[in-house]
Amino acid sequence: MANNISSYSYLQTSGSRITGLASGIDTESMVEKLMQAQSMQMEKLVQQKQKYEWQRDAYREVNTKLSTFEKTFFDEFGLQSKFPTKTVNVSDSSKISATASSTASGSLSIESITSLATSGRLVSGKITTNSGIADENTLLSQIPGFSSEEGTLTLNVLQKDGSMKKESIAYKGTDTLSSFTSKLNKVGITAIFADGKMSLTANATGLPKDGGASIQADSANDKSLMEGLGFEAADAQIIEGTNAEYTINGITMNSTSNQLSISGYTITLKEKFAKDSISPISVTSTTDTDGMVNKMKDFVNMYNNLITSLNDKIGEAKYKDYQPLTDAQRSQMTEDQIKKWEEKAKSGSIRSDSIVRNALSSLRSTLYKSVEFGDGNKKALFEIGITTTKTYNDGGKLEIDENKLREALTKDPESVMKIFTQPNTGIVAQMRKISQDTVKTIEERAGKASSVDNTYTLGKQLEGLTDKIADWKDRLKMIEDRYWKQFSAMEDAIARANSQASYFAQ
Repeated sequence: MANNISSYSYLQTSGSRITGLASGIDTESMVEKLMQAQSMQMEKLVQQKQKYEWQRDAYREVNTKLSTFEKTFFDEFGLQSKFPTKTVNVSDSSKISATASSTASGSLSIESITSLATSGRLVSGKITTNSGIADENTLLSQIPGFSSEEGTLTLNVLQKDGSMKKESIAYKGTDTLSSFTSKLNKVGITAIFADGKMSLTANATGLPKDGGASIQADSANDKSLMEGLGFEAADAQIIEGTNAEYTINGITMNSTSNQLSISGYTITLKEKFAKDSISPISVTSTTDTDGMVNKMKDFVNMYNNLITSLNDKIGEAKYKDYQPLTDAQRSQMTEDQIKKWEEKAKSGSIRSDSIVRNALSSLRSTLYKSVEFGDGNKKALFEIGITTTKTYNDGGKLEIDENKLREALTKDPESVMKIFTQPNTGIVAQMRKISQDTVKTIEERAGKASSVDNTYTLGKQLEGLTDKIADWKDRLKMIEDRYWKQFSAMEDAIARANSQASYFAQ
């Protein structure tokens, strides 16, 4: 609901003086009018400050749009992994799965999977203390070999590339087996403690390059600690990891992982099978034309939305007759009237702004440039059917000739993708830099939410106006006080004159 219209006074001491007793003059009303005239200069400063604040906020709104655009734009269109360039066909998905990059070519025939890559593991015997079998609340200080205060257990742990890496686990004697197990889980190991035993499994699969177990004590002292944890007990187990072994296109290979990269395909081995036990599993790929067309449509929509929002911002109508409201004007209006007035007063705060216009111009210019691929080849957007609209009022929006785009994707899907993903010269890289540079320029002028006013141009102007407004408020208090003294002196003079006239009239 709209608020009630309230009165406003320019007086600093309204209601605290009794006036006009001798003269009969409405002194307060006269001082009010005089102060209204005196306050005009300060009100102009307050209005200018409001204009700067609106301009600052409009700039920051643009920066929010640009920052969101450049981050989302890169995440969605700057990475090759986000482009559905290939659709993979696998003849038996129960035994393998596969994906294809844009460089995938030819077909693969998986003829056997003799073994899968597995992780090496150590399983302890029962961990004992002087009190019996340990449980999860047992303190390390109660286990033979562990210090009662603090110490370090250093293990050599298998890595994905087959090498071993030293990992140190600091402990305190007050740590429980439960909390110590949690520490082990942070060094490339999956540790489990249950039923008085501990299991350590390397996160990496396969065999170490130099042989041996996937998890090894680093020194005699560490071996003593491992003995305390039951890994030297008679019923302890050392389970060695295994490499994957498989035959693809007639060549038998092995690897430490079940995930393989071959000819642009990423193959994940899932289940063993012997040669000739089943038909070879075929892996082929075809261009995902529909997926790529949809990706291009998403690109066009995101770009067009940004262009529209920026053009709308710098194209807002400017209503010169609608200035920021003064407090006095607000007091005579309802909330609804204030809202409607300020919508027009704010409009056009950065109309035709050069920073935003330059950004739009730079973004549009990237659409016409050919992207260099670094191998002597290059291609531009218009060559694959993505062009700017012919209507000037559209402000440089993009549109797609789907037939031409599909033809380009059929002939050379990799080049289509490179137009967007090529480092430095690609459309996304160029637009990202333009957006980032514009954000930086706007921040120099309008700052950001966390900025201190004296660190950006508009902030310095706002600080200057704030100081001037404060000076004017002090000056107006002095002017008002002078008026009251003058009228008070007049009242005193009239009172004395009336007194004398009364005396002579007797």
